Amino acid sequence: MKMQLKNSLILTLICCLFSVVNFAQVDNSIEVTMEPAPPPEHEYMGPITKINWENDTEFDFGTIKEGEIVTHTFTFTNIGDEVLIIGNAKGSCGCTVPAWPREPIPPGETASITVEFNSKSKKGPRVQKVVITANTDPLQTYLYLKGTVEVIDEEEYIKKIETDPETQLASMDCIVMYPNPTSDLLKLDLKESIGKSAEIGIYSKVGQLMAKKSIDNIEDTIEFSVGHYPTGAYIAKVQVEGQEPIARCFVVSK
Repeated sequence: MKMQLKNSLILTLICCLFSVVNFAQVDNSIEVTMEPAPPPEHEYMGPITKINWENDTEFDFGTIKEGEIVTHTFTFTNIGDEVLIIGNAKGSCGCTVPAWPREPIPPGETASITVEFNSKSKKGPRVQKVVITANTDPLQTYLYLKGTVEVIDEEEYIKKIETDPETQLASMDCIVMYPNPTSDLLKLDLKESIGKSAEIGIYSKVGQLMAKKSIDNIEDTIEFSVGHYPTGAYIAKVQVEGQEPIARCFVVSK
């Protein structure tokens, strides 16, 4: 009995060894390709650049009445050596909507992101977040709108009527550009200054810098993407090499 059990055990081991050898032979006939692990979500597969925010990445809007809309513009400059590409900007809820430039931003240029918060049906302390995804390290940057929303009675609520932006031009110290208004691109015709350098800045009617470009050699018309700007009047200040600075007004409408 013991002899039979021993023989059976030996036979089982031989079968197992044969199976392992056979399996190894089958495996050797299969081409194995090692795929690199996908990059972590916080990494960008491509050239990396750096953003410098003109002020803070947080804006305190104080205390507002329920139903009021808060709009704030965050201005930044690409201080890296690579083109800046903002892939996405997303608010923490449907009441917080960011608007950002879709075109690449070259090194040294200034642009802006406008965030609008609608306080309808909101109350109490609020922290509204916007996530900016770009070819930066880290991949995501966070912008915040903070403040308090006071609930008011319906009878007490008076809807705010926005001033027609075109009427704002009359009180601005600049020459109105035509045709006006624009909804997407601002085009500055500088063909008379071809070959010269220039500094161009776009400002809101309250003086906030929206975008800036430094041109080493003017070749043709200079374009600014303004489709993400809030509706209203703006000033384009142009300083061409060897010339007096000029200011031109324009309106962005939706």
